[in-house]
Amino acid sequence: MSIKAAKKSIIRLYNEILQNLRISKNLSKILPSAFILSKKIEDKELEKWMQLEMSGYFNSNPALTEEVIVPEYRIVPGQYYDIYRRPLIISDPKLRFVNEYRLRHGISELEKLSRSSKLLTIQDPSFLKLIKENLNVEVHSFSFSSTSIIGILDAIKTNLINKLSKITQIVEESAQLENEKEHTTIHLAISNLHPLIQSVASKLFADGHYRQSILDTYILLVETVKTKSGRRDLDGVNLMQTVFSPNNPIIKISDDSDEQLGYMWMFCGAVMGIRNPKAHRLIEQRDPQRTLEWLSYASVLLKVLDEAEVIKY
Repeated sequence: MSIKAAKKSIIRLYNEILQNLRISKNLSKILPSAFILSKKIEDKELEKWMQLEMSGYFNSNPALTEEVIVPEYRIVPGQYYDIYRRPLIISDPKLRFVNEYRLRHGISELEKLSRSSKLLTIQDPSFLKLIKENLNVEVHSFSFSSTSIIGILDAIKTNLINKLSKITQIVEESAQLENEKEHTTIHLAISNLHPLIQSVASKLFADGHYRQSILDTYILLVETVKTKSGRRDLDGVNLMQTVFSPNNPIIKISDDSDEQLGYMWMFCGAVMGIRNPKAHRLIEQRDPQRTLEWLSYASVLLKVLDEAEVIKY
């Protein structure tokens, strides 16, 4: 796949994800596509975040490395209870964080929990042990409302949109750099063409007037043949067949009559196949590379013409 095609594929996938985010609340169906996007653009940070959100912030997830902290947006307020369902009351403002818990569940499990109409309960041995060691209190579980998870899902969605926005900027900047690089490359290529072509076609080409740059170049080619041969009374195919005739040439390119004939038809073709159609019909030309190739063909003919001999009879 070409670089341009790859970028179009990335932008297309990005737009599909945004569209799905607008019409669907089911993040578990959207995150896998976003994960594919992260791999396509080789964004390791985004890829890791996707893995954590999809599979959860658990030790079994390879993406959960030592430096990873469960995000604040996964905090739910709740209450610790002992085995008799007596609540743990914390009056010290410095310890209010005990009445919060950061959910580690993957996105699919979060969506499932959010649909529950009951009070949800979690038993996290590490936190139960922490409370025992620091507060000297035995607690059995942490309970919270399922409605709290809706805020977590909204936060994940917002984070995803923000991360995708950064991706778009990167892709667009990269595409702009590619276009500038391509434009520079083509400009350098034009600078290697015949000087007459540079004088008539460079600005037209730079401004995107591809059809006109071709037409003006081939009009120039015909005018140059007229000037060198002195046959301004002729034009088009008649001009080319007369001045490049293999039998009695006015402009002699080769001593080999077959080669002379070949060049005659090349000049005829430049008139019949390129100049005339673009002069008589509004043929749209959008491809800068194809335009450069037509200009290059004319450049070859002009350089051959420069080296050709004018026969005086």
